[in-house]
Amino acid sequence: MPRKVFISFLGTNNYVQCRYDIGGAVSAPVRFVQEALIEHYCKEWTEEDRIFIFCTSKEKTGENGSKEINWLDNGQARVTEETEKIGLQHRLQNLRARIGLAAQIEEHDIEAGFSEEEIWDIFDTVYVKLQPDDQIYFDVTHAFRSIPLFSIVLFNYSKFMIDTRLMSIMYGAFEKLGPAYKVKELPVDERVVPVIDLTNIARLQEYNQTASSLKDFGKAKQLKEAIAANQESASDQTIRNLAESISELDEYIATIDLKELKGGKFIRKFRSSYKNVKKKKKLVKPISNILDELYKETEDFVEESSYRNIEAAINWTIKHDMLMQAYPLAEEYVILRVADHYDELKPPKMPPKQFRMFVSSILGMPFDDFVTRNWKDVLAEYPDIADEIADDTLVRYLRPKYDILRRARNSLAHGNGAIKYAELKQGIPVIKECISFLNE
Repeated sequence: MPRKVFISFLGTNNYVQCRYDIGGAVSAPVRFVQEALIEHYCKEWTEEDRIFIFCTSKEKTGENGSKEINWLDNGQARVTEETEKIGLQHRLQNLRARIGLAAQIEEHDIEAGFSEEEIWDIFDTVYVKLQPDDQIYFDVTHAFRSIPLFSIVLFNYSKFMIDTRLMSIMYGAFEKLGPAYKVKELPVDERVVPVIDLTNIARLQEYNQTASSLKDFGKAKQLKEAIAANQESASDQTIRNLAESISELDEYIATIDLKELKGGKFIRKFRSSYKNVKKKKKLVKPISNILDELYKETEDFVEESSYRNIEAAINWTIKHDMLMQAYPLAEEYVILRVADHYDELKPPKMPPKQFRMFVSSILGMPFDDFVTRNWKDVLAEYPDIADEIADDTLVRYLRPKYDILRRARNSLAHGNGAIKYAELKQGIPVIKECISFLNE
């Protein structure tokens, strides 16, 4: 089970006792926002989970930092109220006893972050505390200077390196109440601070990667993951259908699944789900915009069973330079179309799959054998049918072009480098010529 991790940076201000509104749940009065957030998010966590509080310290910086001023007791100078004398460490110990908090609490010292070297030191200090698959809850309320900015980079980096997942970014907007000295004049029950969820804004970098994956490489997998990560709508069946249909486009192209591509079921599901989701407006704007782009990119697909869907898939692979899929799709498509064209000649007891092999043998046989009608194997069993197909204009036109597709596919499949990248690119017009001729 993935470990849950709460991360917070403690500041040095003398924080005012407030109540925090976390998605409608208002906390008891607390001095530190961490108390409210930990009680809300971490009360059901286990001993395997972690709460990391990062503090500047005299040991690290040479002068009193947030560790001495706010983590430990009696750190604030010239305070008279007892609540202002109790540090976060003590208050979290009290919280643990009150709610039975099981997650381990750790304080770690960090640099002040006044130089690039110190910022990288903070980066490393936080990063080494993370483990593969960690689910991260990040409190950015009192993070100082560049911490909020580089933390987003850090969590995206850890996602890539060790597959962590950023679950939530929280910001307690104390400034909404006004200056601290004014807030102190309010009754405690009226000091309600909204906690803003910044998770989706912070994920903008991920959304950029998702858009790039779609636009540059024709890969929709990241879009599916981004939709699934939108927790507010994860239980919505329409959104699940949308994510599944997006995934199917990737899968059918990757596996050269002509039957599913031709059938068009996935595009029907995608367009129906897309329209419903757009009406509900449940997805964040960046993901909604990327969905719009995918909708435009798939305009060539049709919602009924049609060869046009296979052609659209082939054009998709060409546009996005997916040569490993383009040539197998094109070769299998040519075989399928030619076999369907001569379907009336198929022997009654011959299965469709075997007849496609029959056709591919004619298309791909050596030139001399083709000219002399040197039929072998299954072709020799039905020489009259083989003769009729071989004499037709369709096969005579396609055979030399099919040979280019076949050799390219074999080179890619066997990894022997027989055909280099430049030559593979030069063969793309041949694919388009085959499709054009088959539709005449």
